Amino acid sequence: MREAPSPRYQLVDSVPGFVVVERAAPSNQSRCYFCAEATAPKEAYREGDQEWHFEEAAQSFQFSVRDNATGEVARFHELLGLLYYACLEPGSKLHRIGEVAHSVGISIYIAITYDSPDGTPCEVAPSKLEWLNRAFNDRIRTPGKKILILPDLFGIQEQVSSGQIMLDFSLTTMA
Repeated sequence: MREAPSPRYQLVDSVPGFVVVERAAPSNQSRCYFCAEATAPKEAYREGDQEWHFEEAAQSFQFSVRDNATGEVARFHELLGLLYYACLEPGSKLHRIGEVAHSVGISIYIAITYDSPDGTPCEVAPSKLEWLNRAFNDRIRTPGKKILILPDLFGIQEQVSSGQIMLDFSLTTMA
């Protein structure tokens, strides 16, 4: 029996940790960040006139992708998670697009990023999205099956709670 060729793209430099969500008083502003500590920090602290309080945390990890053919590595420190289209509001434009794609064997995920210091979501460079798509599709063994990871051009990050942003565990085990 012939062994399957090793994938060209590989997840490397995986760092386990937590996505921590905080809320500020009195503004009720929310933000999240990655923490690589053994336990998520839950202490309140002051920053200017805001007092930040722990809201929730979820286990996560940060990673890089290596192109085994060239040795190049792309780090994905801006990535909060991948949101599967079916987690979106049924009937929304992206959910409807996802349904059409799913019917022809394409699973759509949205790359959700952390906020930059000015409060706007970071962007994932198109070249890095190509790497993510290649890394996950490189491992698929089901004929006709594809994964399409898109940037958040739809304002999804503002429409979903942090609890809805999850990594699809079967997806991550493929990479």
